[in-house]
Amino acid sequence: MHRRSNLLIVLLTISFFSCSDNTVDTNSAPELLLSVEGLVEHLGGDCSAVQVRTRILGSSDLNQFNKLKIELNGTSDADLSSIQIYYFVNGEQKYLIDLPSREEINSTRTIEVNSPDFAGEIYSRVTLKSSVCTGQIYFLTLRDVRVSGIR
Repeated sequence: MHRRSNLLIVLLTISFFSCSDNTVDTNSAPELLLSVEGLVEHLGGDCSAVQVRTRILGSSDLNQFNKLKIELNGTSDADLSSIQIYYFVNGEQKYLIDLPSREEINSTRTIEVNSPDFAGEIYSRVTLKSSVCTGQIYFLTLRDVRVSGIR
């Protein structure tokens, strides 16, 4: 009988330690830091001029997060268009994201980046530019920008 109880203890111990940990880490859920809903920017024009618009999206403290999740809805039909989200440190521009072409703008919805040691204003810059001159009116639209922090 003693041998059976030892075997039962061994089996219970193995089964207890082999079970996976199914606890949910509530710290890893993204925390919304910044949100600009709806239309942020919309530019339209032909190839004769480059259009650039810069906007303050808001202020946030990014120091306490390991990663940032940046969600946006951007579309453009101009080949040299770009979208950047950035901040300044000691007068130097630092990018959170840089989408330098129509292909990247149209295919990007969510980006995860390492969170910088920064607290302050965050900006967006959109640039409408095309290398093709056909008389066509080109466009660039940026909507629904959200920045979330992940611990």
